[in-house]
Amino acid sequence: MRWKAIGKSVIGTSHVAAGKGCEDALQYIVEKDAHGNEVLICCVSDGAGSAQYAGEASAFCTAEVLSSLSALATAGAALTEAHIYSLLEDIYDELQTQANANGAEIYDYSCTLLGCFITQTQSVFFQIGDGAIVRDDAGGAYTYIWWPHNGEYQNVTAFLVDDRNFANLNVTIIDERINEIALFTDGIQMLALNNEHRQVHQPFFMNLFQHLRMADHEEKINLLNIKLEDYLGGDRINLRTDDDKTLFLATRL
Repeated sequence: MRWKAIGKSVIGTSHVAAGKGCEDALQYIVEKDAHGNEVLICCVSDGAGSAQYAGEASAFCTAEVLSSLSALATAGAALTEAHIYSLLEDIYDELQTQANANGAEIYDYSCTLLGCFITQTQSVFFQIGDGAIVRDDAGGAYTYIWWPHNGEYQNVTAFLVDDRNFANLNVTIIDERINEIALFTDGIQMLALNNEHRQVHQPFFMNLFQHLRMADHEEKINLLNIKLEDYLGGDRINLRTDDDKTLFLATRL
């Protein structure tokens, strides 16, 4: 069965109050490889609130990742850890060029980065910073790939531009079929994860994925995507966080 995917980035109330735009970014696509098989590609980024060009950085990074990985997928090439490091080095260098052109510093383009590249039999995940990637497991539950990278305080994390050697980059390649996947920024960590027990909040994802599985036509998927945007911008979420929120969900059950 083909992938069904929805995803939205929604501005936080603190950004609205400050007259700022949404500094989260999301890009995703279901691409066809050289044999006609589907490859799911997604990239999520959260621009640092203290960074002058946070929104520009997150938008640029997600667009560049999607463009590069889409070309790799259509060529039928496998994504390796070396590819990811090379891609991020190119992104870092371009952000440095943009910073120089604007009389800014590289840290003015601070943002997190989370991504996936999922074929029929293999899944590649990479992440710098907080937010999380959640997948289904063999037991029918949901588990995280990495726990969010936070320091002593919840709002402290690592960013792509912290280090050109990417000491904080996590990459893993899983040689098994994954059927459901979610990526999200730290704006919804309080809802999606149980910090006390370091576990995924199972009801949160079970409910969301159930609706996505039931969407059997393109029109229903589009409607569900609109409802996701309303949900992320609604009172239930905004009472828990004033930050930007991004959530991506995909299923092929």
